[in-house]
Amino acid sequence: MSVGRQRLSRTVAAALLLLAGVALPAGPAEAAKKGPDLTVDASGTRIPLGVEKKVLHLKVSNQGDATPSEVVVRVRQPQEGPDPLPVALLWHSGGGGECDGDIGGFYCQLLPALIPGPGETFDLPIDALVYGTEPYEGRFEVSVTLGPDKDANPADNTRWFPLALVDQPSADLSVVARDVKQSVRIGAGGRPEPTGTLNPGETGAVWHTVANQGRTAVSGVRVTLHLPKGVTFTRPPTPCVLADAGRSAVCTYRSLTLVPAAEDTDPNDQVYSAVELYNLVTTAASATAPATLRGGTAQVEGLAERSTNDRARRAPAELPANAVAVRVPDADPSDNQDGFAVVLAAKSGGGDGGAGGGAGDGGGGLPVTGPQAGLIGGVGVAALAAGAVLFLAARRRRMILLTPEDERAAT
Repeated sequence: MSVGRQRLSRTVAAALLLLAGVALPAGPAEAAKKGPDLTVDASGTRIPLGVEKKVLHLKVSNQGDATPSEVVVRVRQPQEGPDPLPVALLWHSGGGGECDGDIGGFYCQLLPALIPGPGETFDLPIDALVYGTEPYEGRFEVSVTLGPDKDANPADNTRWFPLALVDQPSADLSVVARDVKQSVRIGAGGRPEPTGTLNPGETGAVWHTVANQGRTAVSGVRVTLHLPKGVTFTRPPTPCVLADAGRSAVCTYRSLTLVPAAEDTDPNDQVYSAVELYNLVTTAASATAPATLRGGTAQVEGLAERSTNDRARRAPAELPANAVAVRVPDADPSDNQDGFAVVLAAKSGGGDGGAGGGAGDGGGGLPVTGPQAGLIGGVGVAALAAGAVLFLAARRRRMILLTPEDERAAT
């Protein structure tokens, strides 16, 4: 082999080694976005006979990584025969959407502020109007559509749910918990007031509404709350006992009596069928934002049934020491538990938001998951140099190179 060819081979080999070396580090990879991914669920679909109306909830959740610009929820209840439906569904007035249609089929377009972002859920209330007097089992269809955005997984945008009238003359408790998205401060009236988006290290409030839509009153209510990782209760309220390093609370309201909704007719008296509660919670200062902390739950149960005829009599302050509260029969346990998320926003002005906060906002560029920008530039320069060497070598000998994320009851 001639000296010239030896030098040429060494030059080409050096260029190949250079290309191989710059190919070893991972190139600048952007985390691919899949867009919004909406799913739907339903709770409260069992209704005690004798109840004229019950509020159900359709849970629209976003499992994707972007917020859609428009969401429409459609409900279809097919006619099952010549007789009128024993239970007819219709939208709930003031439920958070612009609704139209009629019994058997209607739709609601969610207000923009209520469209769920990544990891969030919105509970859309609808009314179940009861006309039947016998047990009944039916079903209804719910679908969610996006426009003009595309759903990442349209296969789970439509579901069928059971709808039943049950012969169970008991209480029917439900709980609806809202996602925690705002930081709060205690206002002059002793209630939390929103102060802006929730950042790491700040305090928010878990709001949850407990209602009785059954046929008998409940004396005493117990609410069990579990918070997502990275969130703790700010301080234990009087009726609550904390556990799990401040992430769980069991709140027992022994003197709280909830009557059936049909008997709560005077808004100015001291008789209640529903109550809205809140617990103050604090997010970890070290948490990365933006992020959605999922896994929060709220569960409710009644302590004792109570005749509605003696509802003016004060409930006992506490149970005897040798007694254990027996869970009250519930006509529909499907709505006794609800989930919620804690949504952290990136601090304004740069801050510590970072690019690895998970499912936060839907805007901005995709996070870069590869090497630093300087290394990327160096790789480019090296590749250009190698190309120049190969070009000069090719002029001497042709070759082809192929390179291949204080609580209180508000009563």
